[in-house]
Amino acid sequence: MLEECQVAPARAGEQSEILQLLAGLPAAPTRADFHAAVDHPDHDSANRLVARLGGRIVGHAEVIPREILVGSVPVRAAVIDRVAVLPECRGAGHGQRLVQAGEERMRKCGAVVGFSRTRIAPSFHELGWSVLGRDCATPGRPTEILARLLQEPGRNGVAVTMRQWRHVELPAILRIYGQNSRRFVGPSSREENYGRWLVSRGAFDSILVALVGQDRYELHESSARIVGYCIQAGNRVLEIMADQEFGGLEQEILARVCAEAIENDRQEIIYESSACDPLHAVVAGGDSMVAQGDRMIVARVYQPQVLLEALAPTVAERVAEAGIRETVELGLDAPSFRGSVIIAETKGSDPRQATLHPGRIGRSYLRLSDDELARLLLGQCDPIEAVAAGRMEPSTQMAQKLAGQLFPRQPLWCPMWDDLPA
Repeated sequence: MLEECQVAPARAGEQSEILQLLAGLPAAPTRADFHAAVDHPDHDSANRLVARLGGRIVGHAEVIPREILVGSVPVRAAVIDRVAVLPECRGAGHGQRLVQAGEERMRKCGAVVGFSRTRIAPSFHELGWSVLGRDCATPGRPTEILARLLQEPGRNGVAVTMRQWRHVELPAILRIYGQNSRRFVGPSSREENYGRWLVSRGAFDSILVALVGQDRYELHESSARIVGYCIQAGNRVLEIMADQEFGGLEQEILARVCAEAIENDRQEIIYESSACDPLHAVVAGGDSMVAQGDRMIVARVYQPQVLLEALAPTVAERVAEAGIRETVELGLDAPSFRGSVIIAETKGSDPRQATLHPGRIGRSYLRLSDDELARLLLGQCDPIEAVAAGRMEPSTQMAQKLAGQLFPRQPLWCPMWDDLPA
């Protein structure tokens, strides 16, 4: 019978042994990562877990508290990262015990949702995690990308200039990120303290900014305004974001990135973003948008009632935007939550209000697994497809229709910059 490992928080002085264990990971951490983790706004030494077998460390997992955006709604979450087991000890269930211990740690931290990037999504799925989607990383040759961009119509509007960023411009970069990140499910909510920690980690090589106005060194955007940025690490383009008033600026920033790559004799860049980002097609030139060997994004909802309460105002807005005037109710019947959402007209400033009613599912409800419930609440479920595949059972046609209106699909994006080794 295989001996069972013991999982517990890492102890002081085990850094070298842990680094040696993690050296085989595709994105292995460094000593700088350990030092940066101590400065994290939500640092807790109990969040680094190790599996011990006979006094020897054979596995590792790290829990990172994080506030995640589900559309415009910030939700308390946590990420489990760098799950690794020594090659000679795999297949004995040590990895699963590490993940389970990580989940228990997430619950103690008050996480509503847990996220992870992994190449072993089936193993996470066996433990009750939902597979949401994949990282999207597209390789391309800078010369070919630039040629394609130059063939497209230019952007109309105010001309911009580009240069390397200055540290005083971090609030402007965070402002642009905030404008764009609310369209997605999965991005970190980057407040200023967290943003400064990201920068201090040093997990990037350059930040390019696009600006309009007279470029002077200032503490505030008075004579020049930052309207776009690009974060790079080596040949990886981690983020390109632009002010929403400057549509098409992303293509100009990518063109500048390619021009600089050509000057530095880089034969390839890798563009990383949400799968719905149109720049993937520009980089790929019609080829496959996803690099081989990429990782999947998995999630688990620990507190569905809390998540539903947080989403209630957004759900009410969706009903109002759809022009539905009557009171509607959608029930959810899953192992982890049984209740309904009722959206009714109000006499206040908000035209509709959504309220949660635990224990009541009403006439129109969905019977579904916790796996599918997580996908629905996180905007990664197509009710028609789920019903056809037998993963969801609606009591009425109205329940299926309401599911699509109240919880529509949203683009998934978990930025790589937050998780890149320092």
